[in-house]
Amino acid sequence: MATKVLKQSLILFCLIVFSQNIVNAAELRLATAANFYPTLKKITQSFEDITDHKVTIIRGSTGRLYAQIVKGAPYDIFFSADSARVDKLVKQGKSLEFETGKRSFVYAIGQLALWRPDADSSQQLRERLITGNFNKLAIANPKIAPYGKASVEVLKELELYEEIKHKLVYGENISQTLQFVQSGAADLGLVARSYVNTDIYWEIDSYQHKSIKQKVVLLKQSKQIEIAKEFMQYLQSPAIKKVITSDGYSL
Repeated sequence: MATKVLKQSLILFCLIVFSQNIVNAAELRLATAANFYPTLKKITQSFEDITDHKVTIIRGSTGRLYAQIVKGAPYDIFFSADSARVDKLVKQGKSLEFETGKRSFVYAIGQLALWRPDADSSQQLRERLITGNFNKLAIANPKIAPYGKASVEVLKELELYEEIKHKLVYGENISQTLQFVQSGAADLGLVARSYVNTDIYWEIDSYQHKSIKQKVVLLKQSKQIEIAKEFMQYLQSPAIKKVITSDGYSL
């Protein structure tokens, strides 16, 4: 009898430990447009330190992440590089309120920059683009990446698009676009200002393209709703807003 009780106690103990491990293993899954990945990494690290919650970031182009979410991908929060796809998700009933009457908000307004790692001056970069003195210009794919769409708008505003469209190379997202320039596969790149890690670049005037308003949304398929709500509120704190603006975004 004592042996039977001992076995039952051991089984119960193992079940409790196993259940606790499942709880501890729970993690928040954030899907983000590639441009915001470096900044989001900083934010999640501070969130983990403060709360002890675990966060995993999945990055990609806004278009591809949106398609995955529509098909039921197990993400908790989606950081889009535009507002249109988030608005679609809300209309499709794929979002949740994180506070009364609020499902999404603009977390950043993106800035475009013309860049190459060894440029001598911003004026030199501008002149190379305007005169067509380059072999390849990297931009993000305008069909799936808002920064790519904005890049095309800039080139059309400058009346350069038709003349240089045969010189364009397209990155899957803004991260790959940057890699094309870093590797020498492209001479110049129109990239997110937040990705530029040198002092020399040509910042594109915001009037030359539609505003890159980036929205975040709490997803209905979230498996960690309470933690996700906590994170959405954390994003709106003054300290986090300062992190975002210091990385080259406006609010």
